[in-house]
Amino acid sequence: MIKSFSTFIGQTVITSVLLGAPAFAQTAVVDEVIVTTTRSDSLRIDNPGNIATLDPSKTVNLFPVEMLNQAPGVHIHRGSGQEHLTAMRSPVLVGGAGAGSFLYLEDGIPMRAPGFANVNALMDAMPQADGSVELVRGPGSALYGSNAVHGLVNFISAPLDESGTSADIAYGSYGRHALGLKTTQDHGSFMTRLTLDLNGDADGYRDEQGFAQQKARLESAWQDGPTGYRLSVAHMNLNQETAGYAQSLFDLGDNPSDNDINGLTPACQTVNVPAYEDADCAKSNGNENAYRNATATRLYVRMTTDLGDGATLTLTPYLRSNDMEFFMHFLPGTPVEENSHDSYGLQASYARNAGWVSYVAGLDIELTEGELNEVQTAEDFIINGNLIYKQDTHYDFEVETQVIAPYVHAVWALSDATDLTTGLRWEMTDYDYTNNTDDGLQGKLFRPSSQSNDFSDVSPKLGLVHRLEENRRIFVNLARAARAPQVTDLYRLRDDDRGGPLEPPSPDSFDSETLDSLEIGYRAVYPALSYEATAFIMQKENYHFRDGDDRYETDGETDHMGIELSLDWMMARDWTLATNLTYAQHEYAFDRAVGQVQFGSNPLETITDGNTIDGAPETLATTSLRYKYDERTFIKLNWEHVGSYYMDASNSAEYDGHDIFAVTADYVLSGQSRLSLRIDNLLDEDYAKRADKWFGKDRYFPGEGRRFMARISHDF
Repeated sequence: MIKSFSTFIGQTVITSVLLGAPAFAQTAVVDEVIVTTTRSDSLRIDNPGNIATLDPSKTVNLFPVEMLNQAPGVHIHRGSGQEHLTAMRSPVLVGGAGAGSFLYLEDGIPMRAPGFANVNALMDAMPQADGSVELVRGPGSALYGSNAVHGLVNFISAPLDESGTSADIAYGSYGRHALGLKTTQDHGSFMTRLTLDLNGDADGYRDEQGFAQQKARLESAWQDGPTGYRLSVAHMNLNQETAGYAQSLFDLGDNPSDNDINGLTPACQTVNVPAYEDADCAKSNGNENAYRNATATRLYVRMTTDLGDGATLTLTPYLRSNDMEFFMHFLPGTPVEENSHDSYGLQASYARNAGWVSYVAGLDIELTEGELNEVQTAEDFIINGNLIYKQDTHYDFEVETQVIAPYVHAVWALSDATDLTTGLRWEMTDYDYTNNTDDGLQGKLFRPSSQSNDFSDVSPKLGLVHRLEENRRIFVNLARAARAPQVTDLYRLRDDDRGGPLEPPSPDSFDSETLDSLEIGYRAVYPALSYEATAFIMQKENYHFRDGDDRYETDGETDHMGIELSLDWMMARDWTLATNLTYAQHEYAFDRAVGQVQFGSNPLETITDGNTIDGAPETLATTSLRYKYDERTFIKLNWEHVGSYYMDASNSAEYDGHDIFAVTADYVLSGQSRLSLRIDNLLDEDYAKRADKWFGKDRYFPGEGRRFMARISHDF
C-alpha cells in the first residue's frame, strides 16, 4: 500500500495555511465561471471537487497537448505529429487503457463513442473555436459515464453574442505553420460563426516526419420563444507521416529478421548513451513508411426550453462519424489497421433550482456501428521458430453498440454555509460482435467467435463544500468511476501464458474497470491571488492493459495517491506568477511475472505489489512568470518539470526526467493587431518526450531541440 494518506493530508493543510497568510486577507471575490460539472453556469469556488480552466486563445502552439500539460496532475506524452498518450492523476496509459480512461468532450458531448475511444483523442479537438477548456482530474460527475475514469477534458464553445472577424498566421521551426480564420455574424434572428484552421509540419524534426491537418466548424444560435437553439457542425482531416520510437538494435537470435522488430531495421544504434542524447539517432526514423490518415465529423443541435419556476428541459441529438487508417509502428511486423464508427445519440435532461435543492435528472442514449480490420502484408514474423505475426489478415470484425445511461445529480443546501452534492449514474452497455474471419489463434493473436457481451455499471458520487468565508472553501469528494471494456480490449486479444497451455482471456470473463476516489481540498480566491490545494487517494480494480510482452491483463489492481497545488498570483502591478505542482505515487497492487514464451522461460519483467507503475513520475510542475513591460509589450517565462520515472514494470530502468524552459513575447501592434513569438526548449536540452522498455529494450520519443513559433493575429 502507498505511504500514509494522513501524511499527504498534513502536507496539504500546512501548505494551505501558509498560502492563506493574513497578508492576502481581502474579502472581494473574483472567480471563474465553469459549466462542466453541472452542465450549467456555476462558480468554480463552489465546485465540490477539482477543476482547472485553460484559455486556448493564449497558446501559440499547434498541439493541444502542450496547452493541457499546463494543468496540475496532467502529463501527456506527445509522440510524432498529432499522436499522444495521456496521464491525468495516473501513469501514462497506452492502448485500450489509454483510450478508455479519459473522456474528451466538445460542449459536453463525447468526441468518440464509448468503446471506440481513440488514444490520440486530442487530434479531433478544435480549441481555436473554443472559449475555454475545462479539466477534471479523477472521476467525473454523474453527468458523465464511460471513460471519465482518470479524468475528463471539455472543450467549451465561446458564446455567440458579438459580431466580428479575426485571422492569424503562424510559422515556426521545421516548417510548422498555421492559418486560422474566425468570423461571427449577426443575421438578425440568428447568429453564426465559422472557424477554419489549417496547420501542418512540413519538414519535421525527424526524418520522413510531418503532417497536414485541416479543421472547420460552423456554429449557429437562435431563440424561438422560450426555447434556445444551438447548432454545431465540425470536421477534421489529418494526413500524417509518422516517426516511431528511437531505439537500439535487437539481438534475438541468428535469423537476420530478428533485428527487424518493426518490419524495418531501427535507424540507429547507441552505446551507453540514450538514443535521445545522440543527435543523429534522435532525428532518425526507423519507421519511414509509417503514416496515419484520419477524418472525424461531429454534429449536434442543443434545444434548451425555459419551463418557468426555475426549471429547464434540454434535448441534444447528435451524430458523429470517424474513420482512420494507420501503420502500427509500435508493433512488430508491418500491420496496418483501418477502423471506423458512426454514432447516433441523444442527451436529455431536466434541471430545476428549487432554492434548497437544485438538481438535474437525465438520460443519455447512444447507438454505434463500428468496424476494425488489421492486415500485415510483410512476410511471417518469426522469432526463434515461433510464429508471432502471420502475413495475413490479423483481425476483421464489426461491433454494434448500445449505451443507455439514466442519471441524477443534486446539490442540497444543508445550511447557509454547507452544500451537499449527490449523484448516481447507471450505465448499461451492450456489444454485438461479429467476427468476419477465422476464429481462434493465429500466431500470437486470438480472434474470438461472434458473440454478444453486456455490462452494467453503477457510479455513485458524494461531495461536500463548506464556506469558511466568502472567498474560502474546503471540499470533500467521494466518487466511483467505471468503464466497460473498449472494443479492442474485448475482441483484439493476444495469447496468455499464465500457467499451462496458451489460453487467451475470454470476453465473457471481463468485468468493467472501476476506480474509487477520495479527494480533500482547500480553495481560496482573492482579487490578486487564487490558489487550491488538493489531496487524493484512488484504488482501481479490473485494470485492463497490455503488459511488456504485449499480452493482455484483465484484472490488474493499482493504487494512486498524491497532492496537487495550483496558484495564480499578481505579485505586483506588472508581475504575475502562475504555478501548478504535483507530487503523486502510482503503484501496482498485484503480482505477475510477464512471460516471454517465444524467448525462453525467463520473464521479461515482473509486476510486484508495491512497485511503481512505469511512466509515472512522482513530481510534475509547470510555472510561468509574466511581466508587463508596458501597455503594449508582455513577456512570459515558462518552466516545465517532469520528474524521473521508471520505464518498465520491474522498476529496473529509469528515465531521469527533464526541465524545459520557454519564453514568449507578445507585442500589441495596434488596437486590432498582435504579434507573438515563442521559443521552446530555450536551453536546447536533450530529453525524451516518452521513455519506456519494450521486449526488454529501451526506446524513446526524442524531444525536439530549441525551436520557435511566431504568430500575427488581427481583428477586423
